[in-house]
Amino acid sequence: MSEPAIQQFYDEDLAQCFGCGVHNPAGHRFSTRWLPDRTTETRFTPEPEHTAIRGFVYGGVVASLIDCAGTGSAALAAGRERGVDAATDGALRFVTGTLEVRYERPTPMGPELVCSGTIAEVRGRKVTVELVVTAEGTVVARGRVIALEAPDTMAG
Repeated sequence: MSEPAIQQFYDEDLAQCFGCGVHNPAGHRFSTRWLPDRTTETRFTPEPEHTAIRGFVYGGVVASLIDCAGTGSAALAAGRERGVDAATDGALRFVTGTLEVRYERPTPMGPELVCSGTIAEVRGRKVTVELVVTAEGTVVARGRVIALEAPDTMAG
């Protein structure tokens, strides 16, 4: 059985994100998990409404996948570093400080997208994550997210 997604442990007030919020019924509900090799993984299968040009995924959806995979990966990494058990203590919540996306090729509609994350740095309340999005094993985009721990003032 795979490890639960970090987004399942976000506080309800901080789980409304269109990309990864489990409490946003209209959203994508991206889910980010650790893999045994200490990388993270976020999977998403685009639907017809995510079309840019017939047969291809809208680039904003790919950017959103990188964005939320980056902040989810940051929550996982910071939690691991601090010894926070998300299941009992609740997850740390990160927001995007910087989002960089480089499209390598058009993203085909149909196949599941896999966003793999590598933690580049954990420094206090800031985490840097390098990400790669593939479709059927072919790299379609690369990204970098500098995620910042959400301030207490963001909670409802």
